Amino acid sequence: MIVRKTSDSFILINQHDHAYISGQIIDNWKPDYFTSDERKKSVIAAIYQHDRGWINLDAVPFWNDHDQIPYSFMDYPTAPKVVHYQAGINEVQEIDLYAALLNSLHYTSFPDLGTSEYGRIFLAKEFKRQATIKDTLGLHTPESENLLGFHLQLLKFCDNLSIYLCLNEPGIKKEAEHPWYRSGLPNSEQFAFTKGEKINAVWLSTTQIRVTPFPFAAEFSVRVPYRKVNAAAIAKEGIAAAFQQAVPASYEVTISG
Repeated sequence: MIVRKTSDSFILINQHDHAYISGQIIDNWKPDYFTSDERKKSVIAAIYQHDRGWINLDAVPFWNDHDQIPYSFMDYPTAPKVVHYQAGINEVQEIDLYAALLNSLHYTSFPDLGTSEYGRIFLAKEFKRQATIKDTLGLHTPESENLLGFHLQLLKFCDNLSIYLCLNEPGIKKEAEHPWYRSGLPNSEQFAFTKGEKINAVWLSTTQIRVTPFPFAAEFSVRVPYRKVNAAAIAKEGIAAAFQQAVPASYEVTISG
């Protein structure tokens, strides 16, 4: 769950909905910046499906008693989280081996997983999965490794830009954004076309962001589904009931250069 706190409520956005926006982002990627069409369909599938493991977790939000806020993807307890991570990757693997490999590489790059026993067990299983898929697909040449690294970079960029849209209040000033994004999108300077500079996103209004340098074929729009869950309703009914009673809504954001 992506959680944004307001003065009297919480904006809750399902991870799989955020992943769908990530997929729309890669759908609009400038063709010249793909470098190669090899495994392009698998990359797009991986980006659309990279948070499948959160579908069941987000069906009923989980309350963080210590912080008095719903658990989000940033602080969700590790033990149940990694079980669902693995289940999601398993589901993707049934559809596309290369997409599953990208999803596995994405999750095993999270530094917090190495700090707990459950996380380390997950990492060990995923490292075995990665080795098996690489053997099956013959991904042991420098060229295939480089392409795999680029595809993982694409997944992470689309993930980051989508989270940017969801985690920040629409129209927010740059200096008030979530700290992850104030100096640009993480690791985006690794793309060759940026010439070592980070790709930057900024809200121009409550309905539009500007991305520079602009890596897309043209301006496009995405819709962000959410539920606004009133804090008073949570106190009275509990987080699960309050979430189910909240009316689904959405907002549209145009991404321009």
